Amino acid sequence: MEIQLVNRLELETVLERAKTHGFIGSDEINSVIDHAVFHLQAAQPARNSNWCDLGSGGGIPGLVVASEREDLTLTLIDRSTARVTFLQAAIEQLGISGRVQALCGDVTELAHQSLLRHSYDGVFCRSFASPAITAECAAGLIKLGGLLAVSEPPDPRPDRWPQETLAQLGFTEQEIISGPPKFLLLKLGRVPSDEVPRKWKKITKKPLF
Repeated sequence: MEIQLVNRLELETVLERAKTHGFIGSDEINSVIDHAVFHLQAAQPARNSNWCDLGSGGGIPGLVVASEREDLTLTLIDRSTARVTFLQAAIEQLGISGRVQALCGDVTELAHQSLLRHSYDGVFCRSFASPAITAECAAGLIKLGGLLAVSEPPDPRPDRWPQETLAQLGFTEQEIISGPPKFLLLKLGRVPSDEVPRKWKKITKKPLF
């Protein structure tokens, strides 16, 4: 699937600005976009589904996903006011404000808000936090039966995502997409306890794995 030319040019402009601000890495923008598109190929979101980009930063993969799939609704979450201000302006520039929003806040708090809790068909995640923190935060956002799609390093440790501990968070199935690039898909097969996710300070000091 290829992004329409007009959208691609707008997207490149936005992401170049994100790079200037230090909100995304130093890779070539075309490579950044191509890698972001692989999130869609790995997760294969259903039509008209509702997804979240956890720790969106400069909009990767969220802005790319939104440009590629006009049927999806997306929420881009980041705790930095500067990054979210940038994302809000980017959303307006790309003309996608009717189906994409950017929220600023601590996801361990946002995931307990009634409008967001277990409201997403899936969560995309790239370079957000450690596996333990990522899984615990996402578990509070994903609907029963929904997916966490995580971009993985080329050669991850075999014990990086321990199944037994993930089951405590409600993740009952996992699938590795070998790629390259490599992704991990986790399916929420059981609703976790009401305390999930714990406060940010607690999950960073005492991660589950």
